[in-house]
Amino acid sequence: MLATRVRELENLEGFEVEVYDTSGAAIDMRQNGLPRYPFEKKAKGDMTVSEWRTKRFATTWPTLTVRVLYGGGTEAQGNTKLSTVRESYEEEGH
Repeated sequence: MLATRVRELENLEGFEVEVYDTSGAAIDMRQNGLPRYPFEKKAKGDMTVSEWRTKRFATTWPTLTVRVLYGGGTEAQGNTKLSTVRESYEEEGH
């Protein structure tokens, strides 16, 4: 189920995401048949959100798109470093 795959990704990477189809529309989080997130270690903190989307998310689920979220729920922009995103969860007490 997509919801399970997303939870696994979030637990590994240390931040929350919102997943959409490539047109930006909401998708059914109950859909099945998606591959597991194949990475065993979180991405390096100096990787940007854009790099992560391209190198990790899009290679795993090319038919989907993603928004990376700060701890407060707002979207992190593409040039933001993952370390900054992760730190926002510590500040929010997640």
